Amino acid sequence: MDKPEFIIAVLDGTLAASVGATLDVLDFANRSAERLGQPALRWRVAGSRRQLRLSNGMTLKADPLSSISDGAAGVLVIPSLGLDGMLDANGHEPCGLDARYTDGIALRRLAMPDAQHLARLAAHFHASGGRVCASCSGVLVLGEAGLLDGRRVTSHWALAGLLRRRFPQARLDPACMVAEEGRLTTAGAAMAQMDLMLHLVRQYSGRDVAEAVMRFLLVDSRTTQARYMAWQDAGHDDDTVRRFESLIETSLPHALGMQEAARRLHLTARTLARRVHRVTGSSPRVLVQTVRMRMAQRLLERTDLSVEDVAERVGYANATSLRKLTLKMTQLTPALLRQRL
Repeated sequence: MDKPEFIIAVLDGTLAASVGATLDVLDFANRSAERLGQPALRWRVAGSRRQLRLSNGMTLKADPLSSISDGAAGVLVIPSLGLDGMLDANGHEPCGLDARYTDGIALRRLAMPDAQHLARLAAHFHASGGRVCASCSGVLVLGEAGLLDGRRVTSHWALAGLLRRRFPQARLDPACMVAEEGRLTTAGAAMAQMDLMLHLVRQYSGRDVAEAVMRFLLVDSRTTQARYMAWQDAGHDDDTVRRFESLIETSLPHALGMQEAARRLHLTARTLARRVHRVTGSSPRVLVQTVRMRMAQRLLERTDLSVEDVAERVGYANATSLRKLTLKMTQLTPALLRQRL
């Protein structure tokens, strides 16, 4: 049986590293396949323009997006869209990563005509029997295409709140590196594109080819992105919930009750709980754990405090409780988390 054609869908401003990872894995897969006497994979780039400009200024030639049609024998791959160069609500270019990768900016990029066009093409491609794959912010395009509903998916962990609010029917697992259900495959943060492509190479060219690529590029197998998650960023731009988080943090090591927090925010406890769930997709209790994790990570990174002292600072009775939290949220112990930081 012939191997499917890979179509790499690239828009202007797409993250160059994500595109590079895609093409490099395919290239090295074919070199390895040739050495092993296996048939090569076929691929081409389709873009919003014939001459694309990527996030770092590099250019890339592409077939028109309109060339993406019947997906019966194809695999459509959408790398991270890239949000560099996007303006904020005030028409200014944000400064710094946290300001650049907000929900508002992601939504503005998603609303642009090229992204909406790609979403429609992805929906048709999948409906006609094709396989559709994306990583990072590219997963938002699949959501616009209606392909996430009812399926287990992943994306960049910082987009989790936005995905839960915009596509509530998706079964989101932000800690997962690659999630697959039927003919839909999604991957985590931008460089999870490498994991996505290795996953596809393993399926279409076999384990030997995939492992040869991994050895050559020095890439390890990764099943989760939990340990890479940064907890400093709230992952949303809702002022009320940010103020709630600030209250939680400034109250540490003491627990801040919902009634008291709501009183300070001039809300009812029920309204605050609903607001937190709408914005983050989680309960206030989970948000408290996240804030504690954020503070613990900061202390592990910036101080020489013992794990016991860090646990006390964030409101836990002992190091064992903190260890359970970090294992749950990052799959690392506090000591290993400190080494990674």
